[in-house]
Amino acid sequence: MLVDRGRLRYSDKISSFWPEFAKHGKENITVEMILAHTSGLACLDGKISYEDACDHERMAKFIEESKPIWEPGKAVGYHALSYGWLVDQIIRRTDERKRGIGQFFKEEIAEKHGLDLHFGLPMEKAWRVARITRPTVIDRIDEFVTDPSNLDYGFIFKQYLRGGLGMKVATTPPWLQTIFKVTLNNPEMYALEQPAVLGIGTARDMAKLAQLLMDGKLVSRPTFDLLNERLITTKDIVTGAHAERGRGTTVMHLNRNGVRHRLIGHTGLGGQNLRWDEENKLVIAFLSNGLKGGLGDRARTYVRLVESIYDCLPRNNESSVWSTVDRSRMISARDSIKTS
Repeated sequence: MLVDRGRLRYSDKISSFWPEFAKHGKENITVEMILAHTSGLACLDGKISYEDACDHERMAKFIEESKPIWEPGKAVGYHALSYGWLVDQIIRRTDERKRGIGQFFKEEIAEKHGLDLHFGLPMEKAWRVARITRPTVIDRIDEFVTDPSNLDYGFIFKQYLRGGLGMKVATTPPWLQTIFKVTLNNPEMYALEQPAVLGIGTARDMAKLAQLLMDGKLVSRPTFDLLNERLITTKDIVTGAHAERGRGTTVMHLNRNGVRHRLIGHTGLGGQNLRWDEENKLVIAFLSNGLKGGLGDRARTYVRLVESIYDCLPRNNESSVWSTVDRSRMISARDSIKTS
């Protein structure tokens, strides 16, 4: 929305509106690099405490003193948690009222359109939040057996043994965890304006948000086209997964009965997903407090959901009635969602 209003451009160097950011080789990092996870700031330097995270000025200092892990723009690496703090600081420096992302989203989107979505949830509403649970070892094995290509366990195991980049990103800071333990069930954390991991809301309102985008009620058509554009296709050096990234979005391809579909949006840990498909005028939002063992668009529960939805579309079943469709013609969950 700030791009749409002319407050900044995706190509702007962050140092142009935040001079202190330029330290330690960050002078050429652009807004687009942050949104596409190519900036090299996959995790921040220093020991960030919960108290630090509650203070946006302290977080600005952590970011200013951080060094890129790789040469900015030369690789893709999932900025799993740092992304939220980076985006918040960009908004604070380009919004005319200097609002953080929580206040900006609340006033410009949630309140105007009646969305039950929050970046920073008041304590009095904490009782509404479902508790998050991790998948069991059996769940992970079952997911892998169903789709061996879902997770590169060899890559993950090497990261674990060597204390690699993926392990560092997954465990920094230690009080904000979802992989090896879940620390997000503490109601005090819900108040943090951390959009990378602490966005809170309902699947219905997530879907409404994407529908507002498609309907042109949040940004203009040219800006929406920029959100739909793929910028880079490569292997993510943090997760080891294939990545098709845009400006804060990822691209998912789905083949059903010989028909190819393109969905834009983003995945989240444990199968969370929000996708829009303009061609079919369709939005899919999936949220689960029980985290799944699968990764991204290939988490089995989400795969079943999205396949069932697309099997209902007439163009995917032109020669059959749904009740009598030949199930042998349908592509398996393992092969239906392609990442290239």
